[in-house]
Amino acid sequence: MSAFLRRLFARRTSASTTEKRPAVGAAASENGDDFDWMLPPRTLVDPAPWDEYWRDQLTHGAAGFVHMFCDDGKLVDLMRANELRTVLCIGSGISLEPRALAWAGFDVTALDLSPFAMDMAQRATPSDEDLAGLVGGRSPGPNGHAEFVVGDLCRVEVCPGPYDVVIERKTLQLYPEEERPAAIKAATDRLALRGIFFSHCHDGGWRPPAPPRHRLEPWFVAEDWKFLSGDTPLTERVAWLFTSTG
Repeated sequence: MSAFLRRLFARRTSASTTEKRPAVGAAASENGDDFDWMLPPRTLVDPAPWDEYWRDQLTHGAAGFVHMFCDDGKLVDLMRANELRTVLCIGSGISLEPRALAWAGFDVTALDLSPFAMDMAQRATPSDEDLAGLVGGRSPGPNGHAEFVVGDLCRVEVCPGPYDVVIERKTLQLYPEEERPAAIKAATDRLALRGIFFSHCHDGGWRPPAPPRHRLEPWFVAEDWKFLSGDTPLTERVAWLFTSTG
């Protein structure tokens, strides 16, 4: 099943953002299962399919998968060491990551297309243990705050920033290749002149011996961005690219 979903997901990332969610293909029907609810919508401008998507994750008990590979411990350490304060989480959906970073003492804004997801994320009542787990067991910090905004990240007037840290997890990779550069620029333009742009890309089609691929890396290389290097003090904008597989 996981291989089938990965193949489907790879096909969907190249589709137009104006299309609606299609039915799952014949392979799923042959298996007698319908996993369409697990797959992100094709549209990145219409909130309705995304509301449906997040409702489905909750209904099927799969909401916790949104936190796979989420460990902001090192990020919290870097922010505290460099006195970074403000965070923008792009496309965070129902994730508790914005709440965890606010618990750690930062001013966090979550921006997502789905009104349902933002409402659920805002109303959630996670335990301190849950939040600590998302920041690598780091200690809580004082005066943190989380705000939840519904909007399209490509509209520059929405949450314009600048922010000390911008986080996106598996969102920008959903844009078709011809639209992705504009979306990446819209996201990076919200970053302060000294800060961290963290991007998590999932390479579901990865197979050894090839290295895992981060779909955004070519853009950052072409734009001559510096990449995060160790724990050296920040003096400029840097990109931190993380790739998950499986």
